[in-house]
Amino acid sequence: MAPPSSEDKGTSRSASLASPDGSMSFREGKIGFLGPTSYSAVFSENPSSLGAGFPDEVEDAPDLGPIAPERIQQGAEILALLRDVPLYEKFTQRWFDLCDGILVMQPAYRIWIDELWSEFGRLLLEGNPDQLRNLSELVWRNTSKPLKVHGQMTPRDWAKSATGRNLRWEVVGVILTLAGLIAINLSNWDSIFDNIRDRFVDRATFAERMRKASEFCLCFCYEAEVLNDLYVCFMYEDLVLVECLKGDAHYATWQRTGEVCDAIVALGLHQGNRVNAETPFFLAELRKKMFISAYGRDKQIATFLGRPPRLSYRYCKMEPPLDLSDEQLWLQGPELDAHLSQLDSNGWNTSGNLCRNTWLRVWFQHCRIREDILEIALGSEEEDVSYKSEQIHLELQRLHASYPAFMSVTPEETLNSSDVQVGPGFGFARSEKNMRQLNALFTICIHAGIAHTEFLLQRAMINRRNAGYKELIPISRKILKLVLLAQSRRDFFRDFQGDLIYLFTVHGLPTAGVLAIELLKQEQSRQYTPHLLPRSETIQDLSVFVSALATVAPGEGNYHICDQGRRALKRVLDQILSPQAAPQSSAVGHGSGSGNSAGFDEMSLYFPTANDADFLQWLENVEWDKGNWVHPPPAAG
Repeated sequence: MAPPSSEDKGTSRSASLASPDGSMSFREGKIGFLGPTSYSAVFSENPSSLGAGFPDEVEDAPDLGPIAPERIQQGAEILALLRDVPLYEKFTQRWFDLCDGILVMQPAYRIWIDELWSEFGRLLLEGNPDQLRNLSELVWRNTSKPLKVHGQMTPRDWAKSATGRNLRWEVVGVILTLAGLIAINLSNWDSIFDNIRDRFVDRATFAERMRKASEFCLCFCYEAEVLNDLYVCFMYEDLVLVECLKGDAHYATWQRTGEVCDAIVALGLHQGNRVNAETPFFLAELRKKMFISAYGRDKQIATFLGRPPRLSYRYCKMEPPLDLSDEQLWLQGPELDAHLSQLDSNGWNTSGNLCRNTWLRVWFQHCRIREDILEIALGSEEEDVSYKSEQIHLELQRLHASYPAFMSVTPEETLNSSDVQVGPGFGFARSEKNMRQLNALFTICIHAGIAHTEFLLQRAMINRRNAGYKELIPISRKILKLVLLAQSRRDFFRDFQGDLIYLFTVHGLPTAGVLAIELLKQEQSRQYTPHLLPRSETIQDLSVFVSALATVAPGEGNYHICDQGRRALKRVLDQILSPQAAPQSSAVGHGSGSGNSAGFDEMSLYFPTANDADFLQWLENVEWDKGNWVHPPPAAG
C-alpha cells in the first residue's frame, strides 16, 4: 500500500463526534472547547435559523491596565535567573545532542534562547533592578495577548512569536524547567556540575531551584488566563520535572497530571488535530504529540496509584503523531514531502529510526489497552470479565503483529552487537556511542512496557479471582530481567538516570515483589517449581535488584518508594535465606490435599493487586515469619 500523502496523514480512523468547522478558534479563548452538548451547540448548528447566536470570543485581549507592583517585582526576580542562560544552554545542549525534546522541539528552543539572549542578554547580565522590572512588565503584557497562528505559518515564525521582544512567561518557564529536568537526569559525578557546586551545591538543589522558579511562571500564566499550545507544552514539561523531584506517588504529581489533562480538553485536543486554514502541519503534529503524551501519562499514574483515569478513549479521537523526528517536523516543502513519502501507510518510518515519536506511538497504543485493563481492575462490573480479558489478549496480539520489523530487535542485540541496524536513535544522535545508548534504552523501555501491559492484565484478572497466579511468574521474570539488564549497564546509561529509576519503580518493584512472595511461599510449603521459578537464579536476581534500589539516593523523586521496596524485598530474602520456624498450618500449604500445586493456588496467596502503592505498603508491613499471610482473610459475616 502506498504511503499516505501529507494531506491525509492526519486523518483520524477513530469514530467520534465531529467538531464544527472553524473549531480551532477556541484555542486562545477564555472559555475553551465547547462540544455538541454545550449551551451554544444549538446556535452553532443552526446559524441560518437562529441568527448569529453567541458571538465569537474576542481575538485581541483588552489592555491589562496597571499591573500590580508585587507581580512585576516577582517577575523581575524570576527574570534575573536568566542571566545564567549560557549555563542552561550547556545543559540543554547535552540533552539535544542525545535526543529529541519531550514536547518542546529542539529547533524551537534554539530560537527562543538565541532571540532572548540577542535582545536582552546585556540587560540580564547587568541585572539593573529598574530594567528588570520594565522587562517583567513587558513579559506580563505579552503573555496576556493570544498567540495567533494560521495555516501558512512557518515553524520559525511560530517560535519567534514568543521570544525576543515578544517574550512570554511560557517560554521563560520552559527554559527553566528544561534546565532542571536535564540536570536531574544526569549523574551526580557528571563534570557539567563542577562549575556550579559553589552556587547550587549539587544537581538536586539546582533542579529544585529551577522547579520553584518555573512554578512561579505557571502561576503567572494562570493569573493571565493563558490557554494555548505553548502553555500546555510548558505544563507537561513541568509535570515531568515535578515527577522526577517529588516522585510518582506524590500528590503534586497527581494534581499536575490533572491540570494537564484539563488543559488538553479545554483546548479541544481530544477531538482531533488536522491541518486546516488555521493549523500548519508542524503544529497539528505537535498537538497530536501533546495529546498522546497527556493521555499516556494519565494511564501511567492511574495504574501506579490504582485510581480511575481522567481521559478516556471513548471521548477522544485517538490520533498518534507521525513517526518523524523534531528536525523532520521542522522542515517544509519538498524536504518535508521527501520524509513523508518514506513513511508506511500506518505512519511508521521505513528506515528503522528510533526517535521519541516511535516510542510515543507504541506507548500510546498500549495505554489505550491499559485503559481497558484499568476498567477490569478498578471497575464495579462483575459480568463478562473473562470475555473482556480475552478481547484484550487478541488486541495485544494484533497490535504486536502490526509493528515494523525493526522494532523486533531485542535490547540484548542492541547492547551487544555493533552490527544491529536500527537507525540513528532519537533525533539523530551525534555519535555511534550515543546511537547505541539511545537505541538500547528505547528498546528496553519498549519491551518492558509491552510486557508490563500483559503483567497488568494478569494482575487485574487475579484481583477479580478469574485467573491463576501461575501465569504471572514468567512475565514477572521477563520484566525483571529487562530491568536488571539496564542496571548492569548503568554507566552506559549515565545521562538517563531518571529513566533507570523509572524502570526500577514502575517495572521492577511490582514484578520483584511477585517473585519474592512466590519464592517465599514455595519455601514455606516446600513445594517447588524449578522449571517455572528457579530458586537460585531468582534469589540472585532479587539480590541484585535490592542492591540496585540502594543506589537511588535521597533527593531523587522516587527515593522513598525505592527505599520502601528495598527494605521489603530484603526482609523477604532474609526470611528465605534464614527462615524462622513458621506455624504448621503455613508449612502444610493451603491446597496440599488437592491435585493443584500449592505454589500456584491463587487463593492461597492474598495480597492487594489493585495498585502498586498499596502492594508496596503491604509488602513492607506483612509479618512474614508468622505464616498467616498465605491465607486470605475470613469472609465478612
